[in-house]
Amino acid sequence: MFGKPDQQQNVANTDLDLAAKMSLSRFSEIGSRPLQITPLGSAGGLSGGAIWRVETDGQRYALRLWPSETTASRLSFVHSLQRQWREANLKFIPYLFATKEGGSFTDNSFGYWELAEWMPGSSLDPSSISPPQLDGVAAALAAIHHAAARPDASSEPSPGLRQRLSMLERWQTTDLAQVQDEIERLNWPDFAARGSATLQMFPYLAPTIRDELRSMLQTPLPLHACLRDIHRDHIFLTGALVTGVIDFGAVRMESCAGDLARLCGSLFEDDRNRWDDFLTRYERHRPLSAAERRAIFVFDRSSVLLTGLQWIEWIAVERRNFPQPEAVLGRLDISLRRLQFLLK
Repeated sequence: MFGKPDQQQNVANTDLDLAAKMSLSRFSEIGSRPLQITPLGSAGGLSGGAIWRVETDGQRYALRLWPSETTASRLSFVHSLQRQWREANLKFIPYLFATKEGGSFTDNSFGYWELAEWMPGSSLDPSSISPPQLDGVAAALAAIHHAAARPDASSEPSPGLRQRLSMLERWQTTDLAQVQDEIERLNWPDFAARGSATLQMFPYLAPTIRDELRSMLQTPLPLHACLRDIHRDHIFLTGALVTGVIDFGAVRMESCAGDLARLCGSLFEDDRNRWDDFLTRYERHRPLSAAERRAIFVFDRSSVLLTGLQWIEWIAVERRNFPQPEAVLGRLDISLRRLQFLLK
């Protein structure tokens, strides 16, 4: 499943690099200037697609091939939100360059391509992030939510929490022994050890988390466009200033509680003092209701329970391929560490 690249894969990569060069020619910003193009693969991400760093005349750009399942309507929606945030003077949102036809993306047999501003800075380091940096991150996320919120927006139960409840209830009726057999058939001992531990803990935690989700779904929450996959690797800092927020592939209508749970979980795991400190910094810019505060922790606890199961489903059941096995194992290690804390 994670074999070394063979000659056929190398040929495919060459074809993809040629397709990247051809796609660049369709963007007005590039024209006929000499280019240096560096393939970055998935740039550490696990959502599919690929990225190239493009350099010309001292300027840098990010060329992205979106995952194969992306549709034109979906990408148009995502780009419309990026433009909305950028027009709200959020300079840390990458600027999208137009094609010669005036669109925000182009396509070929490989999929849809966008050309965006290359964002400066370094991703967040949870072990050394300073109070001024936390202030900057909290302010940036609050600004994203403020710019996306609509005065006339209605309040509804969270679609993300509804989806999690559906997934949890499906797993409660799944034959876990059969899933264990699928894990063993992978012949990947490192994954099998982590997958087995995840399956063993699920029955003990599922009833409590199910009840929390059902209760929270009785409470309507204000919904607006949210990032939904905002974590420490998707925010860039230069000093204490947020200079980049990247990867908008998961954007959908949701409660701000989902974004806050995702970010705090990636930065602080189960250190609730640091969670409370960050939420206080966020609320200096955008107050949270009691229901939103409660939803943050339901989002987090359900994510802790279901993240490992999602990886098991993708890899052992659906047999999806991921190019970075160590990154997958790293995600599972975090999931297990947090599951064990949840059991306490």
